[in-house]
Order: sequence, then C-alpha cells, then structure tokens
Amino acid sequence: MIVQKTKIRKTFNYLIRALIILVTYGFIYRQVFVERKLHEIVDVFNKMMEQQQAWFMISLILLLMLLNWSIESVKWRLLIAKIEKISFFRAFKAVMTGVSVSLFTPNRTGDYLGRVFILEKGNHVEGILITLIGSFAQIVVTLSAGLFCFLSFLDQYLRVSYHVQEYLLISLIFLIPCLIFIIMLFYFKIGILSDFIGRYMPRKWERFIEYSRVFARYCGKELLEVLLLSLLRYVIFSTQFFLLLRMFGVELPVIQGMILIPVIYLAMTLVPSIALIDLGIRGSVSIFVIGLYFQKSGFNSGDTELAILTSSTVLWLVNLIIPAILGTFFVFSLKFFRK
Repeated sequence: MIVQKTKIRKTFNYLIRALIILVTYGFIYRQVFVERKLHEIVDVFNKMMEQQQAWFMISLILLLMLLNWSIESVKWRLLIAKIEKISFFRAFKAVMTGVSVSLFTPNRTGDYLGRVFILEKGNHVEGILITLIGSFAQIVVTLSAGLFCFLSFLDQYLRVSYHVQEYLLISLIFLIPCLIFIIMLFYFKIGILSDFIGRYMPRKWERFIEYSRVFARYCGKELLEVLLLSLLRYVIFSTQFFLLLRMFGVELPVIQGMILIPVIYLAMTLVPSIALIDLGIRGSVSIFVIGLYFQKSGFNSGDTELAILTSSTVLWLVNLIIPAILGTFFVFSLKFFRK
C-alpha cells in the first residue's frame, strides 16, 4: 500500500512538472512568435548589433540580469531561512522556477507556488506568506521611487491650467510623502498582520492563523536588509532599461531618465496584468511617458517610438523570458506531493 502511494505521488509530481514546462514554452512561443509582430523590432536590433560596442553592451545587460536575479535569490534565502535553511543555488533554482510558473499566471501569482515547492521540510503555506514579504518589499521600493519622481514628472509634463497644476502639485507634495510613510510603516510593522489575522479571522481558519504568525518572526533589521536588497534590484533593472534606450538611439539625458523610468515602473505596478501581456503594456507606457519628453523638446519621431519599443522588448526578453526558460530546467526539482 505504501509503495503504491509512493508511485502515485511520484507520477503526479512528474505530470505536473511536465505540464508546467509545456505551458511555459507554449506561452513563450505564442507571445514571441504569434501575438507580436517582431519583424520591425528585429530589424532595429540587427542594425544596432552592427555597432562597434554592441556585443559589449548586450553582455553587460545579460550580466546585470544575472546579478538582478542573484540578489533576489539572496533576498529569498534570507527570508525563507525562518522555516528552512537552504543554499544559494537552491534559492536561485526556486527563483528561476518561480519566474517560469509566473509567466502564465495573473499578476505573476505563480511565482509564489513555483518557489515554495522546492522546499523539502518548510511548510508551503508559510513559504508563500514569506515570499509575499519579499514581493511587498519590492513594491514598496517601486512605489516610493515612482511617487517621488511623479512629482517632478507632473511639474514638467502635465499640461493643464496653471492654477489647477499648482493646486494639484502642492496637494501631492503633502500627500505623497504621507502615503510613502504609511507604506513604510506598514512594511516595518508587518508583524501586526499576525495579530490582525488572529483576531478577526474566523475560527475555522485556525490552521491559517497559525501559519500567519510567521509575519511576526522578522525584526526591523532583517526587514531593512530585505528592503535594501530590493532597492539594489530596482537600481539594476532601471539601469538596464536606460542603457538599452541609449543603445538603441533614444537620446534621453540621465536626469530625465532618472525621472521617467521610475514613473514607467510605477504605472506598470499599478496596472493589473498577466506577465505575458507585460510586453505590450511596458511598450505602450514607455512610449507614452518617454514620448512626452521628446514632445516637450520639440522632437517626435516614429523611429524614436520604435527604438523605445525595441528597448522594452529586449528588456522583457532578457529579464523574463531567458530566466523563465532557465527555470524550466529546474522544474523537476519541485515536489508538489511530499511524504
């Protein structure tokens, strides 16, 4: 009987792993070769690759991608250590499989499932809740940077009557720091979620209430370390985007890039999406936001829009599709059914 249950468990594990791999590659194929008309983007990319330093820049972008996901692995390893000690390589495998699973799930919710099933002893529900802390830290950084830069963006690019703009700007100068303070306070006091859930959650959810107490295990120092790692990741993928824009001929000054790119990431964070359509959303938002700079400068060209779209597409391919493909090689490390 025990042998039979073991065989069934292994069979289901293999079936789910195979299904994840098939769906991931199917969605990648559809997104890259069916949904998107990439011939114009490929032409721009090929033309750029003829430049003297093209391979150096592409190598740098790829290196930054590895650094970005390595930092995310360090962050998750630090968080998950509360329930299970794992090596950096196992954390990296978990993060990569998370990217693969998240590719075809709404708002990348599959990222949590893709990671926790690599754990051998740690509770999966606690693992998901812990992973949420890391995601929340990244959102805190994105919102904080984006909201501060939005003030400058509003002042420079919003075209409304002077009195309305002045009133709106003064209001936001007061409201945005307050909002960021509230977000930060909630993040560093995330342990109060345990008390809140324990007090107001129905008694029939007693097991989940026990799991939620994991929020209270993190001190301010640990949460600060996670937040700083999230900030470092943010700087890295923002730098990637700026380098790609310049590489494809978008003459965006550094200061304007430091204002506009955080606003783009802020907009993408606030718009609910599936990872697969992020390419379309990222391209549209980037063209609109960066296009405002060129409109104000008296320069607007279809070639610039195509260069922005190409930059967004390459960034999407490097930071999501390549890690997702890499993650499929680690999917067979996942254990959906344990003893």
